[in-house]
Amino acid sequence: MTRTEADTILDEAEKLWLAGDKQPAREAFRRARLLYHEAGDAAGEAGALTQVGDLEAETGHSSAARESYVEARALLAHAGDQHGQAGILARLARLAQRDGNAAEAESCYLSALALYDSAADHSGMGHVSRRLGHMDRDAGRHDRALDRYRQALGHFRRAADTLGEAHTLRSLAAIARILGQLDRARADYERAIELFREVGDMLGEARSHRSIAYVLADEGDKASAGKALHQAARLFARAGDLRAHDETEAEARAMA
Repeated sequence: MTRTEADTILDEAEKLWLAGDKQPAREAFRRARLLYHEAGDAAGEAGALTQVGDLEAETGHSSAARESYVEARALLAHAGDQHGQAGILARLARLAQRDGNAAEAESCYLSALALYDSAADHSGMGHVSRRLGHMDRDAGRHDRALDRYRQALGHFRRAADTLGEAHTLRSLAAIARILGQLDRARADYERAIELFREVGDMLGEARSHRSIAYVLADEGDKASAGKALHQAARLFARAGDLRAHDETEAEARAMA
């Protein structure tokens, strides 16, 4: 596939963004968008608009981000790209959440879920179901959160998305602990640890060891809890998260 001038400028915009040069990156993304538009490349234009939106969202400019996402979605809708539209709706939902508009966020997530379903994208359905579960959890609706997380788990398993499954098991375990279902929480964390190890996600494994330590402490097994915390600290150190390492070692000392 022949690369265009717009592709080159888009690459440069991404490099500028990664380097922290936000304004030059913003201008480069917009130049790329214009070139894609002039070439009649709707997919390229939508992609550039999405990245403009992502940059604006990262820098706290919600209105500008929303405007770019809405333009991108219109192009994707015209092209019949259900998967792309779902991704934009999920971004709009996160913006709404950040702005404190829970009703709009839920509406966007549900629309994204329907589009991912139409596109037979089970991993996408899993991610959206899990975010809906987070909304229910944060609102104290634990039974609804459990239902959402279980739906997400089923979607991730159908998609063979091991990392998504691991993160969802952590979410289920956290709710189980809140509800006092300690055996269930421990089992879900243990399975999550296995899956994080399987995919090489050291931070996910470390966080799960740290979480399972709290469950063990709840059960009165402080010796095992301390061992789990030390294991988590070692993994945090290997992953380069020294702050989490220090915090976890302090928790282990306090538990001794």
